Amino acid sequence: MTTTTVAPPGAPAPQRVQPRLRALRYEPEPDTGPAQLALPTGTPGPPPPPGRPPAAQRTLEDGTVRRHAQGIVRLILEVLDGRRPVAHLNRHLEPGPLRYVAAAAGTRGGARRDGSARMRSLRLDQPRLGAAEVAAVCLLGGRIRALAARFELFDDAVGGWRCTALRIG
Repeated sequence: MTTTTVAPPGAPAPQRVQPRLRALRYEPEPDTGPAQLALPTGTPGPPPPPGRPPAAQRTLEDGTVRRHAQGIVRLILEVLDGRRPVAHLNRHLEPGPLRYVAAAAGTRGGARRDGSARMRSLRLDQPRLGAAEVAAVCLLGGRIRALAARFELFDDAVGGWRCTALRIG
């Protein structure tokens, strides 16, 4: 983008300033690990947040995260479309997302409008072991909608991947 300035008569013409670019470093030096950056040796780290599941040993490469996420998103769409009751999501969603789906299903009245709900695409990212974030494009009520969800792996009586956060736009 160039800007033009007009100098008054008799004044020297303004000089054009060339911007300087500097390389920024976003990563630590190769010999510096995260433990060396965060705390000195022998200092205990902060305790893990309460109620969080332990880190799992599953990654995106083995495909289990994707299969579980796709299955749960399909269940959510079927509930929103009125083909399934909300109770089918009890073991797959935490209480907050479950209330969100129940409220959304209640506003739709359980009636299908322009065909059945379908998932068009799904993108998945794993920010850390034991957690996955999903962005999906869905056809819902004859409209294209975005769905964002977070899944975490729990090691409790129910076990498995559960949705801990959900939004439909």
